Amino acid sequence: MSESADSRHQHHADHADPPQVPSDDRDRARDEARRWVRRKRIFSTIVGVYLALSLMWFVIDMLDDSTGLWFYWPMLGTGLVVVVTGLGMFGLGGLFGADWERRQVERYLERRSDRRGGPDARS
Repeated sequence: MSESADSRHQHHADHADPPQVPSDDRDRARDEARRWVRRKRIFSTIVGVYLALSLMWFVIDMLDDSTGLWFYWPMLGTGLVVVVTGLGMFGLGGLFGADWERRQVERYLERRSDRRGGPDARS
């Protein structure tokens, strides 16, 4: 073997492949990661819209001729909606998180297979 082939072989031997994870587990983890990233992106968009609206309400309130300040009322109402949306999307302390979702899917599939006459029944 040449010196470069030996060094490539040694380099490959130094970096052992990680243990193989079953394909189903890897696919499930990837799907869960995609859902998490999608929820995070959607929530970031919601927060961005909330901040833009809040700034707009503040500017309008400062530019109008009224003596009272009102901009904080729509900010509070919309902010409450944003908080509730965040809790719904990311779960309340794990109550409605990914584990809950997985359990609900398993429960649904179990009930569905029971109604059809068992796990071997086909539609």
